[in-house]
Amino acid sequence: MKYCQECMKKWFANEWSFGSNVFRLAFGIYFLLVGVKKLRMGYPGFAEALVSGDDLIAQELPNVVLYIYGLALPAAELLAGGALLVNRYVKEAYFTIAVIYLSFIFGQMYNGNTGKIGTDYMPSLVALTMGVLCWKKNGGK
Repeated sequence: MKYCQECMKKWFANEWSFGSNVFRLAFGIYFLLVGVKKLRMGYPGFAEALVSGDDLIAQELPNVVLYIYGLALPAAELLAGGALLVNRYVKEAYFTIAVIYLSFIFGQMYNGNTGKIGTDYMPSLVALTMGVLCWKKNGGK
C-alpha cells in the first residue's frame, strides 16, 4: 500500500507529471510492439521486403541503403520503446522516434502518398511533441 501511495505522488507530483508518464508509457509500449512485429517477420526478412518493394523510393535508392534502414529500424524501435518504458535515456528515445516518424513522412511524400501523412504520421508526431512538452515541463524526469 505504501508503494502505491509513493507511485501516486510521483505520477501526480505536478500538473505535467501525469501527462509525461502517460505519453512516455504509451509510446514505449507502441514502439516496443511495432519493433517486435517487424522482428517476427525475421530480422533480415523485413529488410529484404523493404528492398524488394515496388514503390518509387525502393526503385530510386540503392538497395544497400534500404537494407541498412530495414535492419536498423526494428532495432531502433525496440531500443526507443524499451528506453521509454524503463524511463532511461528518454530524451534520446524521443529524438529517435521523431527521426523515425520524419523518415516515414519523407518516404510517403517521395512516393506521392500524401494522404497517409495526414491520417497516420502527423497525428502521431503531434502526440510525440505533446509528450516531449510534458516531459520538459515536468523537469525531464
